[in-house]
Amino acid sequence: MLALGLGGSNHDFSACLVENGEIAVGIEEERLTRRKYAVNVNSLANQCWRYCLTARGVRLGQVEAIVADDTLLPSCYFPFRSRTTLIRHHLAHAASAFHPSPFPEAAILVVDGAGSLFDGQGVETLTMSVGSGTEITEISKVFGTNWSTDGLRDTRVYQAGDSDHSLGFLYKAVSRAIGFTLYEEGRWYLTEDGKTMGLAPYGTDRYRSEFHRHLDLLPEGRYTLHLKDGGLLDFVEHALDGFEGDERFARGADLAWAAQDLLETAVLHAAHWLHRETGLTRLCLAGGVALNSVANGKILRDTPFTEIYAQPAAGDNGCAVGCAYYGHHVLGGHPRPRAPRARGSAPRPQTHTYLGRSYGTEEIRAALDASGLPHRRVARPARLAAELLPQGALIGWFTGGSEFGPRALGHRSILADPRRAEMKDILNSKVKHREAFRPFAPAVLAERAADYFELDIESPYMLIVAPVRQDRRREIPAVTHVDGTARVQTVTPEANGSFHELVARFGEITSVPVVLNTSFNDRGEPIVETPGQALAFFGPSQLDYLFLEDFVVAHSATDLDAVTEVAG
Repeated sequence: MLALGLGGSNHDFSACLVENGEIAVGIEEERLTRRKYAVNVNSLANQCWRYCLTARGVRLGQVEAIVADDTLLPSCYFPFRSRTTLIRHHLAHAASAFHPSPFPEAAILVVDGAGSLFDGQGVETLTMSVGSGTEITEISKVFGTNWSTDGLRDTRVYQAGDSDHSLGFLYKAVSRAIGFTLYEEGRWYLTEDGKTMGLAPYGTDRYRSEFHRHLDLLPEGRYTLHLKDGGLLDFVEHALDGFEGDERFARGADLAWAAQDLLETAVLHAAHWLHRETGLTRLCLAGGVALNSVANGKILRDTPFTEIYAQPAAGDNGCAVGCAYYGHHVLGGHPRPRAPRARGSAPRPQTHTYLGRSYGTEEIRAALDASGLPHRRVARPARLAAELLPQGALIGWFTGGSEFGPRALGHRSILADPRRAEMKDILNSKVKHREAFRPFAPAVLAERAADYFELDIESPYMLIVAPVRQDRRREIPAVTHVDGTARVQTVTPEANGSFHELVARFGEITSVPVVLNTSFNDRGEPIVETPGQALAFFGPSQLDYLFLEDFVVAHSATDLDAVTEVAG
């Protein structure tokens, strides 16, 4: 069976194709249009679903189920509107985390800005559920008010989380106040909340009492958060007025600290109740707030949940995954067998997020020839890249299908030596062109993760922040944040292939099985998708080498010859 899922809202359009119970291909519209979060692209002509069908060599008529969540702009599915089933936004999120997880039964926590509108109640902002087999049963919800900011309440235009009682909207509003706004149009805006999470450890509890004055924790894991009309936003929007320079930075960090602290308080309150109510120790996470890897780490350390599966594309883009699985399991009526290690013909849980299509040798050769950059084919690219990193090389790494979600996980990555403290400043200032305070993530061999981090489970998608062990912090300073933590990616041979080989070889050379891994993109741009885009980035960049599958690319023939000496 083929099931097509469509995700997004008024941004983050995406598509995913599930074939016989497993994800076959998935892509975000931003990777194709090169417009971050697909903001203001022509949603009627979106390319992501066409990409999925072409990658699998199938036609739309062969797809048996098409599912979208009901906050998605109708223009995204207009060509096949008569065949499209709509489901609630938080159900799509919940399905995106539970159905591909390895768990036969689990608690599910969905937290975001705002989801579907429920008549007489408002918009869903937090939902707690139980997943068992193919069934997802909601057991508690938080609803927000103030559905529309644009006067179109009657037509239920999705308003991107502008709602009371919304942790996602609070974080968004704080990000805007600090200055982390990516797009703004009228009263609608989109922020870069990952920056706020990264800034929070630099702050103090200066604003904690003011923030918590507006939060009330309620039974059944619920809460109220008074934001509008005399609420917290009146303070947040003017907290930095009149401050400049270092004082503005410090107070912005204090705002970020308070937002992170309040978010964690509410999320942990929900998670504790969810465990008490269900008795389950396995938890699935989705919704934009599930990208807050710091809060995810707190759930793992501070609640009785011992296993966590967070959807790698936890934001609105990931709803495409949930919709496709809903089409397969619910509309198609197919069972969902789960065992510790599914084998044989049974559909397997999601073990990686490399859902884009691969690019063949001829496509890569054509892009290389068009670039005019010196290049050479090498026998063991992962080993060669690993041998260059200890010399201080900055490497672009491109292999296989692209990652679905906001994290580069070893297929579209920029890599560096984590032992060199200067790498953080070099990458931020000269390659990524972003704020100096922003941290970088470590990729570590799964079997060695506990040696370096206070982490007892695998974290394949960089969605758990864990403390770096005290005796290891000086060993890997470039990936240790100011508060002594790191956003960890664990790698295995089965899930990560040649990237695992690279990390393992680096570990053999240096005795440190950790590599600095950041996304292959510049500030404000989507992660690269094609060989041509990777080469266009590399050409004017300060990266030293680019690996395109088994081709190594340099800036000059002399640099390329130096690679030969290393490989020799």
